[in-house]
Amino acid sequence: MKRDEMVEGIMRAAGLSKANVNRFYDGLVKLAMKKLASDGEFTLPGLGTLRVRTRSAHTARNPQTGEPVQVPRKKVVRFRAYKELRDKLNPGIASGPPTEEAPEDLPPEDPTLEV
Repeated sequence: MKRDEMVEGIMRAAGLSKANVNRFYDGLVKLAMKKLASDGEFTLPGLGTLRVRTRSAHTARNPQTGEPVQVPRKKVVRFRAYKELRDKLNPGIASGPPTEEAPEDLPPEDPTLEV
């Protein structure tokens, strides 16, 4: 979704002017950046949490040449959705630790198939 589509959707849903929605969106982005930089976390109530994580340095491969490339350690932002959103995205799948039993709506695995 592009910014204009988001602004249009909020404008229609909330009955606000486009200018007000644009100011709100700009303020939300600035606040999120400030909180992530200072606290390492920004919560979007009802949706989820953005958190700063450190990705360790590692060796990758250049896909064109196959040469090894050193990738330095860096900070990245990860989003963790709240349970309510995860359940809405995956209806009928219980969230929580996986169980040993196979779900009943899936056919049994064929032992003759090779992976």
